[in-house]
Amino acid sequence: MLCKNNKMAKKTIKTAKVPGKTVKSAFKKTPKAIKSSKFSSSIQNVKKPVDKDAMTNKKVNDVVGEVVGEDAVKIVEYLKDKENISEFKIAEKTNSEIHQIRNILYRLHNQHLVTYKRKKDRQKGWYISYWTFNKRRVKDLVGHLRIQKLDKFRERLEKEEKNRGFFFLCKNTCVRMDFDQATEYQFKCPECGTLLDQHDNSKTIDSLRQRITELEVYNEHEHQ
Repeated sequence: MLCKNNKMAKKTIKTAKVPGKTVKSAFKKTPKAIKSSKFSSSIQNVKKPVDKDAMTNKKVNDVVGEVVGEDAVKIVEYLKDKENISEFKIAEKTNSEIHQIRNILYRLHNQHLVTYKRKKDRQKGWYISYWTFNKRRVKDLVGHLRIQKLDKFRERLEKEEKNRGFFFLCKNTCVRMDFDQATEYQFKCPECGTLLDQHDNSKTIDSLRQRITELEVYNEHEHQ
C-alpha cells in the first residue's frame, strides 16, 4: 500500500501544473535560469579597481624625476632594496663623482626620500654618510603632485574661459597668445613673422574640465 502511494505521489509531481509549465519542467529550468540571470553575469563581470598609486618602479622613478630631477633616478635605482650604503660606494657603482652624488643625495634628503647615518672612519678619521631610500615617502609625494596639478588645471581653466574665442595661434605652431599679447605683436608671430589665426579653445576647455573632475573624484575617493 505504501509503495502504491509513493507511485501516485511521483505521478502527481510529474503531472502537476504551474502556469505554462509542469512542476518537473520548472525544476529542470531553474538552474539554467540562475546561471543566465543578469545578476550572476554582472557579478562575474565586476573588475577590481585599479590602484593608480601603486608603487611600481616606473611610478617611483617618475616621481623622483619630477620632484628632484632626472639625475637622481639612477641613485634611487641603485639604493632600492638596500640599506645604509656608503656615499663612496654609491659614487663607485653609479660611475659618478663624489661631489655630484652628495649634491643629489642632499636634494633627495630635502624631499625626505632618503635617510642617512654618519659614522666616523677609524682609519681615515673622517665621517662617512650611509644612505637608505625611503620608499614610503613616494606615495605622499604622489598625492602632493596631484594637488599641484589640480591647482594648475584650475588656474589654466580660468584663463581659458576668460579668453574664450580670443586666443591666436601661429600657423607653424610657434606660439599661442591671448588677445592682449597678440595685439602687442600686431597679430604677427614673434618667431617666424606669419599672421596669427584665431584659435577656438572650446576643446581645450572641455579637456581641462574633464581632467579637473577626474582629479577631484580621485581625491574624494582617497579621503573616504
